[in-house]
Amino acid sequence: MPTYVDTSAFIALASSNDAKYDSAVKVWSRLVKQQEVVLTSLYAMVETVSLLHRRFGTQTAETFLVDIMPIVEVVWADVPMHNAAVIAMLAHPGKSGPSLVDCMSLEVIRQRRISDVFAYDRHFGGRGLNLLG
Repeated sequence: MPTYVDTSAFIALASSNDAKYDSAVKVWSRLVKQQEVVLTSLYAMVETVSLLHRRFGTQTAETFLVDIMPIVEVVWADVPMHNAAVIAMLAHPGKSGPSLVDCMSLEVIRQRRISDVFAYDRHFGGRGLNLLG
């Protein structure tokens, strides 16, 4: 069974100053050592690259793309997946609801019947998922 990796885990993994860095390195190292199938959505990958580039610069974004992404399966969204994520996001009005990226992640998790999720984002809690972060 694959493990879904969220933006929050990728960001923690990429920044040694992040409060979750040590935890993220341990989880990631275990996933790699055990040759687990890890995947993410295209939306989460784009969000991660954008945040890394803006916060830390081009070199950090490039390191992520070159060192981490080659072992991650990226799930591309089709129109029905995108529409389901939009509907889910709009069902939670206000600033505290899950983002479109979070809703896409949850749609991928639902469709792929994934139970293990590597994330530090509160929107993944309370959903019956096994959070690794």
